[in-house]
Amino acid sequence: MINKFLLNLFLMVVYVALSGEVTFLSMLAGFIIGLLIVTLLGQATGRGGYLRRVWGALRFGIYFIYILVKANLGVAKEILTPGFSMSPRIIRYSVAGLSDVETTTLANAITLTPGTLSADISDDGDKLYIHCLYAENRDDALAELDELKAWLLREVFEHEL
Repeated sequence: MINKFLLNLFLMVVYVALSGEVTFLSMLAGFIIGLLIVTLLGQATGRGGYLRRVWGALRFGIYFIYILVKANLGVAKEILTPGFSMSPRIIRYSVAGLSDVETTTLANAITLTPGTLSADISDDGDKLYIHCLYAENRDDALAELDELKAWLLREVFEHEL
């Protein structure tokens, strides 16, 4: 997948260089043309699925932006209002069955979200320790983490859940 994506970016750069215009629209056109070429190349060689993976990554990106905005609004509300409404806690979260890349990607997505931080991973690699600012109810916090993990695995890593 990463090789196909790098080829797609290379084709975009070639298109922009040949067109002589470095604008958002020329880069978008170059990316789309590269996307079509890489998709056709993958289908011709029997290694298709690139378009589906790019679409899944885009869908996850939109979902993740939604989570980021929601978390930023929560932290901003905490800063702007008097008092202390946080209920911080460390949650032990199971990542058993995930590959190292999947675990690392999930931990980074958690850390990028304001109000959460991936603090540690167990020695056996099956548990992730996460600091949450707003985890009054442990089950609700776990449900949100489960939803993020499900989106990541389904859309980016193409797991059937």
